[in-house]
Amino acid sequence: MIDPKKKLCGVLIPVFSLRRSGDLGIGDTKAVREAIEFCARNNMSVLQVLPINETSGDNSPYNAISSTALDPVLCTIDVESIPGLDASDYQRLVDESKIAQLDQNSVHYPVVKKLKIDLLRAAWQNFRKQLDGKSAEAKEFAAFEKEHADWLPAYTLYRTLIDVNGGNGCWTQWQKEVQDFSGAKKWFEKAPNKKALEDDRRFASFAQWLAFKQWKELRTFADSKNVALMGDIPFGVSRFSADVWAERELFDIDWSGGAPPEPFFQADEFTRKWGQNWGIPIYKWKAHETSNYKWWRQRVRCLTDVFHYFRIDHVLGFFRMYSFPWIPERNGEFVDLTEEEAELITGGKLPQFLPRPDKPEKNALLNAKDGEKLLKMIMEASGKNGVVAEDLGMVPDYVRPLIHKLGIPGFAIPIFERNEEDRSFIDKDELHPLSLVTYGTHDHWPLAMYYDDLVARWHGPDGHEAWLDVQRLMRFLSLDEENPPTSFTPELHKAFMRTLLESPCWLAVNMISDLLGTREQFNAPGVSSGLNWSRRLELTLEDFEKDARYSGNIKMLSELIRETGRLAQERATGSIR
Repeated sequence: MIDPKKKLCGVLIPVFSLRRSGDLGIGDTKAVREAIEFCARNNMSVLQVLPINETSGDNSPYNAISSTALDPVLCTIDVESIPGLDASDYQRLVDESKIAQLDQNSVHYPVVKKLKIDLLRAAWQNFRKQLDGKSAEAKEFAAFEKEHADWLPAYTLYRTLIDVNGGNGCWTQWQKEVQDFSGAKKWFEKAPNKKALEDDRRFASFAQWLAFKQWKELRTFADSKNVALMGDIPFGVSRFSADVWAERELFDIDWSGGAPPEPFFQADEFTRKWGQNWGIPIYKWKAHETSNYKWWRQRVRCLTDVFHYFRIDHVLGFFRMYSFPWIPERNGEFVDLTEEEAELITGGKLPQFLPRPDKPEKNALLNAKDGEKLLKMIMEASGKNGVVAEDLGMVPDYVRPLIHKLGIPGFAIPIFERNEEDRSFIDKDELHPLSLVTYGTHDHWPLAMYYDDLVARWHGPDGHEAWLDVQRLMRFLSLDEENPPTSFTPELHKAFMRTLLESPCWLAVNMISDLLGTREQFNAPGVSSGLNWSRRLELTLEDFEKDARYSGNIKMLSELIRETGRLAQERATGSIR
């Protein structure tokens, strides 16, 4: 159980964005190790990351091909870290990839993924020779396969079929006999190249063993530094994932989960009119209940092997899910349609909350009851590990009181928390103590960009409302509302940091860009951009500490953490703060 009286401070850094000397074009577990050390040196006690599951072709950590399998691309792959990897193979493959010649400001996923998988395959060719022996590593690998037998066989067959289909994970486009796990198992047994396919499946297991091994070692290292790791569990799973392919009975693929239209995310006309269509299938909760939520419990168990805390992305989905009767690929058909015209195409169905909307009141009571039951199951599965609920968006009145009753922190984003009557920012002291307070997630503008935009509107042709907002912001930050800065100054930056840390909230988290005062945005929702999920930090974290442009900001935050009483208390190894 999380104790809101013990105030902490942390930083959110996407793993892919990290940089270290000798990396292969993407952040990896050695870079995370350096991030843990960075946190420990600077009084931060929580390192939060985005989901680390294996991604699909769009590289989004929220659109993984497995709810459980970890992404091998985030592994440290070098001769010292990977059993069976020969130094000459390593150097040859790195040289052939020409990765050193690429621009290192972003992740070049096709090159990086190919190189890392090629290196792992080279290691597998050597490692598999010892599988019949009694080496400690061979025994460890066998134990891993046995421990994860509830999900690994389906994942490895799905992963192998992706390769058979030229990298295409859309199982609906595969030959009919392998479009589900049952049929694929029969196909596999009769395949003329069964031996080669079996080797591919064992290689996929090998990659997962290494990934889990490295991340578990990171948790142990974090314990030694008195830093807690916070992971992320997306509410939904990709339609084109091993999970949906293998356990179709748990998912309703006729509907696509998403979010209703709201004021903040209006990236395009479709989103403004209809909302966000994420494409995730919705859950058949009765089927999950019949198995005592085995799939969910397994998912949480694997996550808590690695992390001390985890954030549930879109916890609102446990209460009711905004659902579209079409997949995102068809969004373009509906942009210019009225609801009546859309109904003609969908057979009378429109985007709606399922299993029911919140009105009338009896529906809200039923949704609250459903959500409470599911969250109690999640907490039971998580054991001593802490659960945090991302409860942003159009939040029903019953959600926050309920999660707080369960002892689950929600989210507080001060720049979105407003008094409806006068649009003033809610005072920091009024934020709920059982909260993770932050100025933004990976989807939001960094503070510097937020203030840049505010100043631009203030000095624009219709600047009166923006000027009033600037004054409201200055009052919230305890600054002079009549003389606000016209740029994102060091003094303004410190005021933002101090206000966050002085709030009564349990955990204050800064995006790495907000800590540094930079403008990196890791994802722009609804916008197709080559920089989404690929932007890398300019320097290593250690070099940021040495660079005069950033060192003052890091020291400033470290001192504020001490001043505001957010230093972590010592804890026993393996326990939760």
